[in-house]
Amino acid sequence: MGKHLFLFIVFFVISSFIFSYSYVSFAMSNISEATTVTITEGTNISVSVSPDGKSAVMELQGVLWKVPVNGGIAKRITGNYVDPSYPEWSPDGEKIVFQSYLTGNFHIYMMNPDGTNMKQLTHGPYDHREPTFSSNGTKVAFSSDRGGTGSYDIWVLDLMTNELKQWTNTLTEVYQPTWSPSGDEIAYVNNDPFLIEDMIQAVDEDGNIRTLIHGKGTVFSPSWSPDGSRITYFLLDSGLMMTDLSKDHIPSQLIDDSDVFPFPVEWLSADEIVYTADGHIQSRNLTKSRAVTIPFKVEIEVEKRDYKYKEHDFDSVNPRPVMGIVAPKISPDGKQVAFVALNDLWLWEIGDEDPRPLTNDGHMALDPAWSPDGKKLAYSSDKAGTQNIYILDLETGKEQQLTFISSGAEVAAAWSPNGTQIAFQDQTGETYTVDVETKEIDQVIPSLNLPGTPTWGPDSKTIALTSLETTTNRFREGTNQILTFDLKTGSHYYEEPIKFLSLSNRKNSGPVWSPDGKNMVFIIESQLWIMPVDENGKSIGEPFKITEEIADSPSWSGDSKTLLYLSKGEFKRVSLEDRNSETLPFQMRWTPKQPSGTKIIHAGKLWDGVNEDIKENVDIIIEGNRIVDITPHGKHDYAGEFIDASKLTVIPGLWDAHIHQQLFHEFYGARQGRQLLSFGITNTMSMGDFAYRAIEDREATYAGTRVGPRFFASSELIDGSRIYYSPLRPTTSIEAVERELERGKALDVDILKTYVRLPFDHQNVVITFAHDIGVPTFSHYFYPPMLFGQDGIAHISGTQRQVFSRTKTQGGKSYEDVIQLAGRSNMSVTSTMFARDELESYKRIEKDPRVKKLYTPWQYAALIQPPKEPPFPVDLAKDVAILKDILDAGGVVLNGTDAPLMDIGIGTHLELSAMVRYGMTPYEALHTATIEPAKIMGVEDDLGSIERGKLADIVFVNGNPHKKIEEAANVEMVMKNGELFTIDELIAPYK
Repeated sequence: MGKHLFLFIVFFVISSFIFSYSYVSFAMSNISEATTVTITEGTNISVSVSPDGKSAVMELQGVLWKVPVNGGIAKRITGNYVDPSYPEWSPDGEKIVFQSYLTGNFHIYMMNPDGTNMKQLTHGPYDHREPTFSSNGTKVAFSSDRGGTGSYDIWVLDLMTNELKQWTNTLTEVYQPTWSPSGDEIAYVNNDPFLIEDMIQAVDEDGNIRTLIHGKGTVFSPSWSPDGSRITYFLLDSGLMMTDLSKDHIPSQLIDDSDVFPFPVEWLSADEIVYTADGHIQSRNLTKSRAVTIPFKVEIEVEKRDYKYKEHDFDSVNPRPVMGIVAPKISPDGKQVAFVALNDLWLWEIGDEDPRPLTNDGHMALDPAWSPDGKKLAYSSDKAGTQNIYILDLETGKEQQLTFISSGAEVAAAWSPNGTQIAFQDQTGETYTVDVETKEIDQVIPSLNLPGTPTWGPDSKTIALTSLETTTNRFREGTNQILTFDLKTGSHYYEEPIKFLSLSNRKNSGPVWSPDGKNMVFIIESQLWIMPVDENGKSIGEPFKITEEIADSPSWSGDSKTLLYLSKGEFKRVSLEDRNSETLPFQMRWTPKQPSGTKIIHAGKLWDGVNEDIKENVDIIIEGNRIVDITPHGKHDYAGEFIDASKLTVIPGLWDAHIHQQLFHEFYGARQGRQLLSFGITNTMSMGDFAYRAIEDREATYAGTRVGPRFFASSELIDGSRIYYSPLRPTTSIEAVERELERGKALDVDILKTYVRLPFDHQNVVITFAHDIGVPTFSHYFYPPMLFGQDGIAHISGTQRQVFSRTKTQGGKSYEDVIQLAGRSNMSVTSTMFARDELESYKRIEKDPRVKKLYTPWQYAALIQPPKEPPFPVDLAKDVAILKDILDAGGVVLNGTDAPLMDIGIGTHLELSAMVRYGMTPYEALHTATIEPAKIMGVEDDLGSIERGKLADIVFVNGNPHKKIEEAANVEMVMKNGELFTIDELIAPYK
């Protein structure tokens, strides 16, 4: 392992510097139309000045550049995979130290000022950040979680001996060190979660700590003056501050009315500093009021995407294989499999040609669980309005409702080995048990962050599940580990089966306890592992891999000798005795639902999504699912079903271009698709979902067994060594990434999304692979993924692995680098502004039947609840200003909500409302939710506008959104793929 890791590091260091341009050329084989963008402003740039005062090193857009201090053309000195930040020049001017994410964790690197001779100084699975040289240049201090105690501390590396020494050992988070001029102390930020303010403290080599500054808020990047009498620091919402330590310690604001970037100030002398603000490098003498701008010019080459998109068959009625198989469970006797597909619960006798449906009621079935004797199945259904647990007797066909909680959702059923209890979970992440006979319910595990399905120990007194164990309090990421609870005592513990590796997600990756209690099975990096355990679930031996192939959703036979699992959409079975796996002959198919006949829509007004003007009194002719003609009213010979929209305006079906449709789908049930359609959303784009659930949703809506928008599905978000959300797929190697890509290809995903801890070289592999199979990719990163051909950034500024964003500053601004690169590259930017402030424009929303009837009780309560914090329309205005600047520069903006983190359905309209309120025209705003997403998906010939030959996705609204954008939400009817739904029809099952 060590040898391979070393070779991996060496390979990518070399590729990043010596062969960086050849690698870019290879990765960009599907890209054309190169253009050079000249940049003179940067967003959240940082800078360090050489000791001789002649040069500066600047970090801009994930690249280090060398700039003359008197201004001039910047020279790139790092490659595209290095991802450097916090550069600092050594006191003798011979070296530059910085943090890098090159290897998939943050490490400290050192190199020559021209970028040569790069050397990695720290190693291992922990993060090392914010390096700074001692005054004599012999040591480097940095912050790290390498102590393994769950917090960041200050460490010091002796460059002469390579000795590492920990200078702090606290339960709080301490970081961003700065050396005292004498080298005797290191000042740093202390973030105590029990206090409402950060402190700046100082520690000496013996561990003696003193408090220098009470920050009165969130503090970043202290910097000690050359004489040690003052410290500058960035204070959130206040800007650049300075405290005189020799006087009364009262802070003063150094910079007024500026967008100061949160990085350490460079002291050139006792009275002169260099810092970054307002897009520029600034120099200022503290005895004077004005700053001097140090000009720079950076030239970045970008190239627009050009690849062949996958074909989407929107018209065929040919049967297709079922790939969306959810929660399969092998029966105790090993002869049958219960599973969910196409919105229903199914039972398959292994070897039979076809499975048989156990439900067929239009409601959403979930999570089958076998009784220990194999005679009954517990499962969840929303047939009573919200998800409840039912027990189905397979011999008699009789069914009983086990839970009756109308204010919550009961899912993830798991039957205890003694058959007396069923464990389940609700939408808050709490775990309960219900007595099968008395129906008495007890909470047994408190609320967790989207925990995994419970699994019982053999004594029916212990439950294990997957839960997130965060690595530190400073950052939210961690690993998916096995959490085991003793139900009698409440005692619990985490088990990390393989150190520093994470279970593949918190939904269908186990653990699953064997019925005999001797083993647990789980998925790590998409492969099947087994760990011997004692009766309490503690490991008693090393885990071992049972197969090499891609695996999901394992379940045990009753004799604990056989495992059933999914592999790339197929059922597999493996015996523990010989470890030979076999593919089971499963041949289930589904057929797309297509409307037939002719429909004639008489539209009072039509905005076709192409032209800015509104057409009046027209007929739209639809044959089956496609528009065949648009004519003046009555000027045609077509006959068919007449739809009177003479008093309405029709517009193209809307898109939500950023949704995690499966994140809470199990809790919302069949309501979710109806919620979206009721607000005119006919297409959704997944930005990362549980893969099999996403494919099941896509197949169910296409087959017509579930009502909902057309769904462009993705697999889980591909991430790095640490994760946060449940539908993230952690990886630590190229091989692991390639397994995720192979899995996504086999399931025929429409989109691939990467997340924040995936290093750039791995992200490049994903982008190249995605384009080879014809699907777009999205991430939270801007550049250099833009250079690799990435199709879109999923937020103006989303979660980052850094403590800052390269696309938006703390002051809510984006500068020339972001605007021009986005404008010239044609890489889309998705809005996701979380524009709940715009609810004030929808005064009657609380009484709207679409939310009052279709929203679950907890969704409705969250919608009408007053905000915990006052609204911030200024922030919305800044976000829209960025988006409008990108549009004006020739860029692409998509309307996305990040639902269900934002209100489903209405969220799309809140984004539109904010766009128009703060600077866009209604025409521009509506384009972000119609034709532009269609283009990004490569389906603009079929979707995005109302034109001849296109699919009939049409929204019928009361009002004119071109005059008042809020009227786009006044949906009376919606047509998806030629099928018409009235609001009453969508609401009917939940009245």
